[in-house]
Amino acid sequence: MQDRTGKPAVPFTLQDAQGEPHQLEDYRGHWLLLVFHRHLG
Repeated sequence: MQDRTGKPAVPFTLQDAQGEPHQLEDYRGHWLLLVFHRHLG
């Protein structure tokens, strides 16, 4: 895996709990905390 420290994130879209899409670009210029977890089920 390539080290991307200090590089811009790759553009992506994720859905929230209500199914609404959110694009990374929507938050440009704002702090954003993303938490990824592995679903064990």
